[in-house]
Amino acid sequence: MKLSDFIRSNLECILQEWEDFASTLEPMADANKKELRDHAAAVLKVVATDLDTPQAEHESIAKSKGQGPQATDDTAAEIHAADRVASGFTGEQVMAEYRALRSSVLRLWARQAEIATAGDIQDMIRFNESIDQAQTESMARYAKMLREAQNLFLAILGHDVRTPLGAISMGAQVLLQDQTLPAKVLKVALRIFNSSKRMDAIVRDLLDFSTTHLGDGIPVDPHTVDLAEIGQGVVEEARTFHPDRRIDLMVEGDLTGAWDGARMSQAFSNLISNAVQHGWPEAPVKVALRGLPAEVIYEVRNKSDPISPAKLRTLFDPVKRFAIRPASERASARTQNLGLGLYVVKQIVAAHEGEVSVISNEYDGVVISARLPRVVPHRRNDD
Repeated sequence: MKLSDFIRSNLECILQEWEDFASTLEPMADANKKELRDHAAAVLKVVATDLDTPQAEHESIAKSKGQGPQATDDTAAEIHAADRVASGFTGEQVMAEYRALRSSVLRLWARQAEIATAGDIQDMIRFNESIDQAQTESMARYAKMLREAQNLFLAILGHDVRTPLGAISMGAQVLLQDQTLPAKVLKVALRIFNSSKRMDAIVRDLLDFSTTHLGDGIPVDPHTVDLAEIGQGVVEEARTFHPDRRIDLMVEGDLTGAWDGARMSQAFSNLISNAVQHGWPEAPVKVALRGLPAEVIYEVRNKSDPISPAKLRTLFDPVKRFAIRPASERASARTQNLGLGLYVVKQIVAAHEGEVSVISNEYDGVVISARLPRVVPHRRNDD
């Protein structure tokens, strides 16, 4: 009996095994029959149809690489994943369902049919490809839904934190303006004010991180600005925050163009903060702004140990950077920073159609360069 015919004629038996396995998973302990089976019947029917569909060798190879044809509508496997997210399944449990389904079908088929011909072997290969395709679709949808939920949670958290943070900053400013207060109180108020500004920058990066992962990208509002003025302001602010560090600035060429001034200030500040945090304390941080005919280059250089090629590949991805850290390194005080700053820099530069590059070696230290194409300056209504 062909495997596709076996699946159709023994659907109830296969579904019962699926149901029996699903009931052993914790989220389904008190589920009813419909919840346990979910879209299993639809998934199996898609598999059976696929087995009966002629397939060229290159199509088989494409499937094995996860490059099978993409459906325009939601597939049964994708809908199944969405329901399993709602039921509280983990990714491992969704994967386990497909492993159990694969095993059940092949085991039940082997009991009823003698698997001996080339056609039978081909059926097994095609069946495994179809299950792999369904599993891939399910896990892709599952991961996407979780990412979107997590990023939405971070965005809401960021917005919620900003309200009390604004009150703290305003309270510190009120104290700083009262010159009748003792010097010790004013010193504490200044520390609170500076800390609130740093927290605001962290929250801003968090909001940008979550927004870009929700698919909207970082919003920019280009208008006529002078990057030399912005760069000088950012460096002066960095010197105030880090009085024990030497930060040099070199500016040359025409630096007037159409960019989002506030966003460029954010990117410049993040790059300097990164250099201060990771550079050798005794070595200066060197900042350079160069205006060329077709582009502007913003470069931040600091002396430090060379970054390995593996770490360079994830330098602008804070999630992957954190994931590959050893447990001991995650717990150390020096690495508590999540590295959102560099991610935001890359997104801001990309929003201006530019690119970011990194050089790291013993001679140069670490050099991060942002190249911004020069756009013809224009004016907004309020510019």
